[in-house]
Parts: sequence; C-alpha cells; structure tokens
Amino acid sequence: MSTQVLTDAGVDALTELFPAWRVWADEYGWHARRRGLYLQSYHFGAPTFCVHAASAAGLAAQLHWQQAADAHTPFGCSRG
Repeated sequence: MSTQVLTDAGVDALTELFPAWRVWADEYGWHARRRGLYLQSYHFGAPTFCVHAASAAGLAAQLHWQQAADAHTPFGCSRG
C-alpha cells in the first residue's frame, strides 16, 4: 500500500474526529489549524489556533489536549 494512501486515510480520520480543525500532512509533519472565523493571536493566554506534530498520533494527542483546554477555558487563559 502506498504511503500517500495511508497519509490520506490518517488525514481523513483526524478531520472526522476533529471537525473544528483543518488537518493536513506534508514533508514537514502533521498540522492542524482552526476552521472558521478564529482570531489568530500570539498574546499570553490566547487559545491555540494551530498545532504541529511529527506523526498522526502526536497530532491527535495535541488536538485532544486542545479540546480539553477549550472545554475549561473557551476564551483562553487570563492572568486573573
């Protein structure tokens, strides 16, 4: 089976599991970026808008962590 076929299957599976994220893979690894009108901000405490990993499993783990963070702090963290 071709490596590209397996990569495409991984992208499809992650896209189905995480519909709020646009997932892709390239020669640099696996990537996900939030879909929709999402403010991309780098200030302290801002929610993550993109993640990267070396493997599909690594990206899935990061996206699961991000789902948990979003559930507890949907608008990011503040210095309260």
